[in-house]
Amino acid sequence: MKSDRDRSVRLLWEPPAEATRGPKAALSQSRVVEAAIKVADADGIDALTMRRVAETLGSTAMALYRHVPGKSELLDLMVDAVWGETEHTPEGEWRQGLEFFARQMWAMYRAHPWMLQLTTSRRVPGPQSMTRSDAAYAAVSRLGLAPEEMVAVVTTVAQFVDGVGRTMADRVQAERETGISEEDWWNGREELWQQFTPERLPMMNHIWNTGGFHRLLDEFEFGLARVLDGLAVFIESEERPLVRPQTCL
Repeated sequence: MKSDRDRSVRLLWEPPAEATRGPKAALSQSRVVEAAIKVADADGIDALTMRRVAETLGSTAMALYRHVPGKSELLDLMVDAVWGETEHTPEGEWRQGLEFFARQMWAMYRAHPWMLQLTTSRRVPGPQSMTRSDAAYAAVSRLGLAPEEMVAVVTTVAQFVDGVGRTMADRVQAERETGISEEDWWNGREELWQQFTPERLPMMNHIWNTGGFHRLLDEFEFGLARVLDGLAVFIESEERPLVRPQTCL
């Protein structure tokens, strides 16, 4: 008996052909996935159910199961479909390539914050996400890095974007649940700010009184530049030890 993950592999990598003749089918795998993404975008991933997707399509949950076996497979399909909205990293200089890759990921997370909730669990990768990763590896393929170093470099950039994206997603979720924006919530914490005394928190008090917390740098732009700067030191160092892959026995 095939596992849920086996079904996801087939759905992602060998999707059923959709009818090209005659009247357009009322339901299809792609239409189900598109509707599910709209539900998650509007109300968050926790609001996603097969019944809710069916209602969006004017159908029944049972009808959806003819195209998607279950919610687990649907989530896998949604993730890959969203990756399909991004562009492949173009060939060229490594830093420009990794910056492009990072900005594509950042745009994806900003458009679909719920994606960050799914990156914490094991999901079956699909062709869209894998081709984007492949193009990112190609961006650093001519630097003389060992294969494991190529993986580490691209993963470092991706994990930075994931981290900043998760903070952004948490803010979106909090605002959805409370109806209060991040700025308004912090502006309402007057009692907290009174604790920022020179005796208790000297540096916090200094930063607060000089406006440092009101002139925050763009965390994505600042962080991405610093990550790429650090990778440049590693990549361009003449003393960087070459890590040679072990021979498989």
